[in-house]
Amino acid sequence: MQPGAVVVVSGPLGPWAAGRRLVEHESLPCPVVVAEPVADRKPYAVAWLATAARELLAAAPPAPLLLVAHGTAGPLLPALARAQRAAGRRVGGYVFADATLPRTGSPSHLDLLRAADGPAADAVHTTLHDGVSWPPGAAHPGDHDFWTERLPPAPDWPDAPCGYLRTGADVPGIGPADFWARSAAARGWPARTVADGEDVADALAGLIAALPG
Repeated sequence: MQPGAVVVVSGPLGPWAAGRRLVEHESLPCPVVVAEPVADRKPYAVAWLATAARELLAAAPPAPLLLVAHGTAGPLLPALARAQRAAGRRVGGYVFADATLPRTGSPSHLDLLRAADGPAADAVHTTLHDGVSWPPGAAHPGDHDFWTERLPPAPDWPDAPCGYLRTGADVPGIGPADFWARSAAARGWPARTVADGEDVADALAGLIAALPG
């Protein structure tokens, strides 16, 4: 695939440090725009999407866009793509970097965590009922309403080629990333794991090249 721009969006729990570094890396074939939306009010998904849309409107990246989601941004990517198309920008592909994946219906972030790690999700739910936001190490930990809020549905999706990037990092809130990498591979998507000593940007560039289109 030859995108006009790579758009990296971090999840509502906080920014992706590796995503910020992609802007300055020369191995990627096009400009890189990094958006770090914050879900600071209810409904959280709508707040995240509105902030992301504003940031991308200000950046005006050239189409076609390759949207790269990190962490809990994964299930929000189809809705962000719809907003970009409504603004006249073509979305040519998607990459999920250590991210949860969209599923049919309107699951919550907690539902997606439960799919990957049921016991961990049950423990998190207990913590949230005690009035504690989770995960504690996140830049923007979520409360009970954040984790149980129904996410925007993804009808008629995917509408463009998709891939999965596994960096080996531990990302709070998604469960084992290997679960999601296997789920992506089961869908026939190109999936790549960053090798020891390999730069994330180089791995992403290789994955982009493997996407059709």
